[in-house]
Amino acid sequence: MSLCVETAHGPVRGFTDSHKLARESSARLDPSAGDRLAVHKWLGIPYARADRFKRPRDPQPWTEPKECFEFGSAFPQPPSMTENLLAKMPGYLLRDHIPVSEDSHSLNVFVPGDLSLDEAEKLPVLVWIYGGALNNGSSERYLHDPTEWIRDGMQPRSSADDSQQEEPQRCIVVTGNYRTDIFGFCASEDLAAEDPEGLCGNYGLYDCVKMLEWAQTNIAQFGGDPDRVTVFGQSAGAFLISHLLVSGKKLFQRAICMSGAANTMMLRPADKAYTAYSTILEALGVAPTASPSERLSALRSAPTDSLLQLHMAAHSFTGLSLTLEPTSSRSAIWTRDTMTRFKRGERDPWVRQVVIGTTEDEGSTFAMGMGIVSRPAWSAFLARFDEPTRSRIEKKYLEEANPPYPGGKHPEGPLPPRVAPGAKLIADMIFVNPVWDQASVLASVPASSLSSSSSSSSSLSSETTSAAAPTSTAGTEPARVWLYRVRTPVRAIERAAPVDFGVFHAVDLPLVFNAKSLWEGEGDEGEDAKAAKAIGRRWMRFAIHGDPDPEWKPFSRDSPSWLAFSPNGHTANEDLSGFEAQKLELYFAGHGKDESGEEVLGETNE
Repeated sequence: MSLCVETAHGPVRGFTDSHKLARESSARLDPSAGDRLAVHKWLGIPYARADRFKRPRDPQPWTEPKECFEFGSAFPQPPSMTENLLAKMPGYLLRDHIPVSEDSHSLNVFVPGDLSLDEAEKLPVLVWIYGGALNNGSSERYLHDPTEWIRDGMQPRSSADDSQQEEPQRCIVVTGNYRTDIFGFCASEDLAAEDPEGLCGNYGLYDCVKMLEWAQTNIAQFGGDPDRVTVFGQSAGAFLISHLLVSGKKLFQRAICMSGAANTMMLRPADKAYTAYSTILEALGVAPTASPSERLSALRSAPTDSLLQLHMAAHSFTGLSLTLEPTSSRSAIWTRDTMTRFKRGERDPWVRQVVIGTTEDEGSTFAMGMGIVSRPAWSAFLARFDEPTRSRIEKKYLEEANPPYPGGKHPEGPLPPRVAPGAKLIADMIFVNPVWDQASVLASVPASSLSSSSSSSSSLSSETTSAAAPTSTAGTEPARVWLYRVRTPVRAIERAAPVDFGVFHAVDLPLVFNAKSLWEGEGDEGEDAKAAKAIGRRWMRFAIHGDPDPEWKPFSRDSPSWLAFSPNGHTANEDLSGFEAQKLELYFAGHGKDESGEEVLGETNE
């Protein structure tokens, strides 16, 4: 079968992979010599191009077939804490041979090998948006490779009672690169004034829009159905997806938000969205009297590596966020707080189903990275809150913990990060509470009206928030929402990790993508293999049917619950009727309700 496909910008040639995954692509290997189910792959397809600090545009067209046999280059970025943690594990495929370039707008298409591209059948599509605190991430990473996940879905499987064979789950998966760190989210009044439409920042988010637009235009040529696209992402990826729910563009019909929500990170004005702007200009030797054009020229002429190093040296706390766009611009999308827009019913009405959830120990790696595992560090962190909030925090996380700490006092420590009170607090602050809030508002009847004075509870200026934001999606009906909690660790990682991180942030990635080389010695009946199937097959079913599991109870405010994924692939609906009463509003002193988490997530690289 020919794997040459004509895209809107030019022909691309893929290959068939029937081999065990390796560090490098198997494009040059004989498919007939492999012993695994075939997956058709096109790696490194250009989907856009962009100058530094500019929104993406179409790639240069080409006429000769482009060999898409290996992942494209990665965007410049800081190192990944998660990848560094896992890179030395047996079975982890560290793809450090992939080059780095600012010219890295490429994506990858993975298609079940039993699909003929000239058939009338069109498969559902999953498009992946990676996480990384807006600071790093790349599509070639092993934990973003869907090859073994697709292979698992292609196999018939027994029903729950083993009485019959269920149909295979056949989906197309698209992954791709978007810009991160200073290259993806630098914002300033200089950049806004330079832009003809007054827009700046959000470059990485516009990359995601461009990627999804590419799928809408081209995926049918690969056997995909553009009317059945599910976007899914983790952490900052889920954060970005949450904001894409108000894009006003028909990019996808379903969404899966893993460990992230609209308020996990921030949406702020241009002069506050990238806090290292002045510091980096000073480090480049730009005079305080320089004109805006001179400042931008210095930033654009700086070598890639130098600019990245300056970003890394200056990046902390509130360093990265999305940028509020001016309502005066006809092209503006993110003009006011997205959670407020959800409450007004401004979610895109064609997105009708959403899966969203968290892992059990979201905060463990963050607590370790930030050092909040001892009594002095706990006290210093609590000092950021006002006194009434500090008292409530100590009561919940020390006195009422399970088990409670003696005398309601934090141990001297250091504690294992999984059990540290700081880890529980951080998890609730930037993941669990924002996810709960977003699930609640998406599943609720939208507010009929909000006065301009109450349209945003953030600390943004009245000039920014009082102008009318786009309301083309107002009146949207509630979405069907499924909430989940991952309680199963990856035992292979647990055995190899030097510290007890528990079911940490990003531990669900190897499970969703079926990173089976990490646990392949255990066989298909091993604990990790069962956990991977429990999650991966529900994500596939959601993409195919819009319902992840007939036994998974949808979330509602009146009868809240989540599906808990426990070890060995076990699942159970758990009642959450007491969750709201125990939930604390966790905001630093002087910060508004919509600024939760802004000084936390940026302190460490995912």
